[in-house]
Amino acid sequence: MILGQDELQKRIEQDSLLIGLGERDQVNPEGVGRDLRIGAAFRMKKTSRPFIEADVRGLQGKRQGSETVEIVRQRHGLKQQPFLTLKPGDYVLVETLETLNTPTNLMPVWFARSTLQRNGLLLITTKIDPGYQGKLIAGLVNLGPVPVKIQMGARIANIVFHEIKGKTIAYRGQHQGGRVNSGRIEQQV
Repeated sequence: MILGQDELQKRIEQDSLLIGLGERDQVNPEGVGRDLRIGAAFRMKKTSRPFIEADVRGLQGKRQGSETVEIVRQRHGLKQQPFLTLKPGDYVLVETLETLNTPTNLMPVWFARSTLQRNGLLLITTKIDPGYQGKLIAGLVNLGPVPVKIQMGARIANIVFHEIKGKTIAYRGQHQGGRVNSGRIEQQV
């Protein structure tokens, strides 16, 4: 079952399910989800050497994420927010303005808004495990033939919440809290 607007609003108010929603999504949401906005963008350093190992003999493999550098962030109090410009082929990681507090009986899934795809942009998202807390991070790539500008605070995604029947195990991975990447070698959880 997917939560409708009435149940979603109740969970937002009572459980702080989504913190920092934009005014439009607080006052005039549509459909069954809520829109998420871009708050920051990060570029992977070309010197990064990421890897992901397989699990072996009951041990979790190691991994090393790409080192990243912040290239733009929304600044509170500014009337004119900065823009991110993506040239054809550019790939960045983006962070939402909103913070998520997922209980263990919900699984959020987020989708790109159609405005992005209509302009050649692909937002690469994933499911969100029950128990995850923090800002959301996604990949964003310009697959189109022309540069595209996105202003910080623009709506880029829509999140919907699936109710779970049965037992769950809360998320306990290294990205809890909205971490982008550490750039260090670490044991997978």
